[in-house]
Amino acid sequence: MALTKKYAYTVEQRVNDLLAQGNIAEARAQAANLNAGGGGAVTGAQNRIATAIGAAQQQWDAVNLRGPDDQRTPGDQPPDGGGGGGAAPTVVNVYTKKELGGWIRTYRQWSDGREEMISEERNRSAGDAVQEMFQVVGLDASFAASLTAVIDNLYNTNIDPNKSQILNAVYNSEAYKQRFKANEIIRERIKDGQGRPGDRMLTPAEYIAAENQYRTILQDADMPEGYYDTPDDFTNLIANSISASEFKSRVDTAYDALNYADASVVNSLQNYYNLSKSDLVAYLLDPARAMPVLEGRASTAGAFGMNNRTELEKMYRSAQVGGAAERQGLDVGRSMSEEIVGLNKDDQAESAFAAAGAADSDLQRLGKLYGESMDFKDLVKETLNLSGGVTSGRKRRKFASKERAAFNQQGALDRRSLSKMTDV
Repeated sequence: MALTKKYAYTVEQRVNDLLAQGNIAEARAQAANLNAGGGGAVTGAQNRIATAIGAAQQQWDAVNLRGPDDQRTPGDQPPDGGGGGGAAPTVVNVYTKKELGGWIRTYRQWSDGREEMISEERNRSAGDAVQEMFQVVGLDASFAASLTAVIDNLYNTNIDPNKSQILNAVYNSEAYKQRFKANEIIRERIKDGQGRPGDRMLTPAEYIAAENQYRTILQDADMPEGYYDTPDDFTNLIANSISASEFKSRVDTAYDALNYADASVVNSLQNYYNLSKSDLVAYLLDPARAMPVLEGRASTAGAFGMNNRTELEKMYRSAQVGGAAERQGLDVGRSMSEEIVGLNKDDQAESAFAAAGAADSDLQRLGKLYGESMDFKDLVKETLNLSGGVTSGRKRRKFASKERAAFNQQGALDRRSLSKMTDV
């Protein structure tokens, strides 16, 4: 079974205590147990223990004038006449401690008060784990460098920070707040009591996954390279909790506008909403940045502006209705187009426009003849049962009745005149 770093550290402390007591033999036994069950996790401790035992043995040899054939260990009496140099300094303690910077250092203390470092190892397991966590999710090199600086600073002020403390330092760093800016926008909104349904801060993995989904959707739609491909570009989408599916719906609508809309639909977008094709794409992908284009346009979409797919689709469908009218040479205007869409009758609009366009000249003639205004819009209202359609229908039938009466009267006059005529 692989040994843990915690166990290795415990053994290391025990060995150091034994060495401080001069019991090198028992220290070697303890080290042997660690070596027997060692592994990658305890290699550092094994190396430090070996260094400490070697140093203690050298010191014992020097003090006791040990010869090459002397098999004694510390604790045995020196051989007769072996001297021992009683005044010579001896090792009184060997210990290991953690220090700022993530260092684990082993020191030797002498009887004359001297202290020297005999080994060191940098161990920042918690910090390394946090760095690895961020690297796995695919962060760029510049953020990784900023992250290293934050963790280094914490280790320089805290001897042994845990993972929670390191994460807290990272999350509160300026580098993190800038990289995950949308989280800060959501945090401030919630703090100010302006939280929206579904508001929550994403983990780094969730945040980067969302960015990658947005980027993939744009690439699949063949959007221009460089239009939306940096973290800042996606900040508004994440801050407004716009899901990948919602974003795809917006891109699909924008894609249709860019690639399939005919000139009449584009003209209607411009005339109704002051939106060109590129304006519509910009708004769909980032409402905040596109809002200057829409200044002065009334919105009924609620507190969050026009930031929803339903209204955007209604705009585009209304422009399609206006475009269908334009192809017939008619101008129905924004209000009628939106009313047709609101009643879900846009699929009937083109045929209604065709009939109204064909009858427009006759309708205008009758209106002038009988002193009441009437044109193609009246016939469209009647055909699609729009607001005012009943009145328009009643007026059209009245005109038709008068026209028939006039036609019948003229026909009777013609017949009477013909009865008086004689052959020549």
